[in-house]
Amino acid sequence: MATCSPSDLVEAGKEFLGLNGVQREAVIAALLCKILQLNSPMAHCDAASLMEDAKCFACLPPNQLQVIQTQLLCEILHGGGGGGGATCIVCLEADNAPVDDGPCDCSIAYNLNGRFWFWNVLTNAWIPFIT
Repeated sequence: MATCSPSDLVEAGKEFLGLNGVQREAVIAALLCKILQLNSPMAHCDAASLMEDAKCFACLPPNQLQVIQTQLLCEILHGGGGGGGATCIVCLEADNAPVDDGPCDCSIAYNLNGRFWFWNVLTNAWIPFIT
């Protein structure tokens, strides 16, 4: 079974090391589009639609965006990519902090000012990790 273990992911991704950054990003976009269309055959993958859908993430610096992308891909992996499930990522407005309980044991919340929190299921509290 596939895992989100960093060592497993590094090993599986070795064949892509020969690609330059632009090529890798294009491959990622194409693969994500295929996943989207498998789950929703009528989905559009044109750049304008994707940019509109992505505007909530546009303000994030690249390192924070990569954290979100990795979490989303792990959610797809463990949820089978079939949709219908709840996401464990909470997008907040402006400088808001999360107040509601995390939707999953391993939830991540972020706001549009680039602050991140993770849900600690042991303490039932949001813990800041990128501020």
